[in-house]
Amino acid sequence: MENHHNSEALLASSLQGFRSEVSKILNKVLPISEPGTELEFQFLSLVWIQKCVDVIPLIHRAFAKLVVEIDHPMNKWGKSQIEEYLDYSLNLLELLNSVTSGVSHLSHAKLSISHGLSLIGKNSDPLAALEHLNEIQPYDLGKELKVERKMITENEESPCSGKDMIVRLSLWILMSVSSWIFGVLLSGICSSDKPYLELRKSAGLFDDSLIRGWDTILASEIAENCGVSKEVKEINEVITGLKEAVANGSVDEFAIELKRRLVDLEELMQKIGKKTNDLFSEVLAERGKFLDSLQHT
Repeated sequence: MENHHNSEALLASSLQGFRSEVSKILNKVLPISEPGTELEFQFLSLVWIQKCVDVIPLIHRAFAKLVVEIDHPMNKWGKSQIEEYLDYSLNLLELLNSVTSGVSHLSHAKLSISHGLSLIGKNSDPLAALEHLNEIQPYDLGKELKVERKMITENEESPCSGKDMIVRLSLWILMSVSSWIFGVLLSGICSSDKPYLELRKSAGLFDDSLIRGWDTILASEIAENCGVSKEVKEINEVITGLKEAVANGSVDEFAIELKRRLVDLEELMQKIGKKTNDLFSEVLAERGKFLDSLQHT
């Protein structure tokens, strides 16, 4: 009996250690600055939002460390844990595809604006240039974003307990943090609060205690700005000014400013695109290894 209690205590300690590690990762990668300090910045900035992608591989490594620590490799997992991991990795791949789609939308918008700028530079018909100088619009992914939790039922063939329960609870933490992360990321890229609101609900189905501090701040900011990032908002403001300047024939100042901001946006999109592609390849490879291990079990 005493050994059983000691074993349960060690497992609980391992789970708490995993939670602490995830919390440290969030604090390090996505620091929250105090209002009025030199470090204060706008959270709805693509500069900050692109860092969200960095969280996912780090919490995956923390999860892998936990699995080793409790000596419960994947080939010993119960059916529920296997299903939940496969669902989780598949959801991640779908969300990463959504990010790629959102980045593609931004790229097309940027190309159209750049073409309008080039027409102004060639002293072409101002009306032709104005046709391409449109503000970046919100992007609808065309589907509902949600991550569902597999419920524990009394009819499960093998009740979840001990190490299996630790794995399940840890997977729920991964699902919660990842859902929230992609909600923030997709809202910033798509200039819409819809992805955040939908995936925020999914995060709440699991264990949202680790992201409450960030969520409290971001929820109000996303609602206030409708999910539009700082960079997109500033580009749209310059475009509005440029349109007015075209009529007066004094466009140089606005054109130079818009060109600079488009270059900055392109750099951020390339960073997000590379991080997204790298993470997609990593998740796909890990999922493949996991499926291979099941075939040999």
